[in-house]
Amino acid sequence: MLLDKGPSAAFEATEPAVLHFNWSASEHWIPLALTAVAFFTWLLATRSNKYWAALIGLNAATLAGYTAWCACNQLWLPETANDLGAEVDGLFNLVLFLTSIFYFITQAVLIYTMVQKPPANGRAKPVHGNHTLEIAWMLVPAFFLAVIAIAQLPTWAKMKGQTSDSSIPVGYDPATDSSDLLVTVTGKQWEWRMRYADPAKAKPTNPLLWASTPAADDVHVVNELHAWQGAKVRLMLRTTDVIHSFFMPQFRFKQDMLPGKTIPALLRTDKTNINSDGTERCWEIACAELCGGNHYRMRGKVVVHATREDFMRWLSETKTKQTARKDSLAAATKPSDTPAGKE
Repeated sequence: MLLDKGPSAAFEATEPAVLHFNWSASEHWIPLALTAVAFFTWLLATRSNKYWAALIGLNAATLAGYTAWCACNQLWLPETANDLGAEVDGLFNLVLFLTSIFYFITQAVLIYTMVQKPPANGRAKPVHGNHTLEIAWMLVPAFFLAVIAIAQLPTWAKMKGQTSDSSIPVGYDPATDSSDLLVTVTGKQWEWRMRYADPAKAKPTNPLLWASTPAADDVHVVNELHAWQGAKVRLMLRTTDVIHSFFMPQFRFKQDMLPGKTIPALLRTDKTNINSDGTERCWEIACAELCGGNHYRMRGKVVVHATREDFMRWLSETKTKQTARKDSLAAATKPSDTPAGKE
């Protein structure tokens, strides 16, 4: 199998640069200043519970303010490249909101208890055995977990793309697969291998079987996922060794890849990352599961061409290069017809 590394060489590891501290650069001195402030605040807090309470309150207020500032300035999440991005962001914000409520409740209770005077006899009133309290702190979180579980079902069904209309994930049915492009993504230590079926030809009857049995005219590429704007891309996710996790931040997509299993997923490409001047915005593919010593090298990129014609042009050029390399390799390994000793 001949694979094209292509422009993905830009992701190859390079020699580490020598770092020089620069006091004029805010990204250098601010972390040190905050560390120093935190250290002296901790020294002060060790002298009294009230100082500890003030420190905890300041930490909670700072965290809330910084999170809100990042969200208002669009520093919280990267741009979205499909319609499911907004749904995933909504679920993310829902989980963040619910967990924040409990975070601030627990911090408030902690601060309240720390500023209270100690009991006269030196012992606090125990709450162990309070069945009403124990039932409450089991049922309330269970309720919110059920809300999250139900709310995510339609988005999960769309992301898997197993059926066209169902809002509940069900088994993959090739007969209902209406995707425009079929790609097998295989994770291995330490790269992504993409295999494309030619969209100009008839789609394989059984995409799951095709995922494990390559066709002769498939196009093979390493570390690059190509599609076109508006395409529905059927991904067949596989791994040849350990568990990998295929993560594309702009598409809000992350799926673990399990050995011996082909996992179907559907990618909707509603936005191109090719600018009007021909430059390309970097949409990275990363492995989100620690998979070995060179885990950091499992980096790739997504390229969404502006039109189907642009994609087909790229696919044709890549296939031509692949055929040329295959012919060159075949010619180099072909046995010579010249008898030994007659060269």
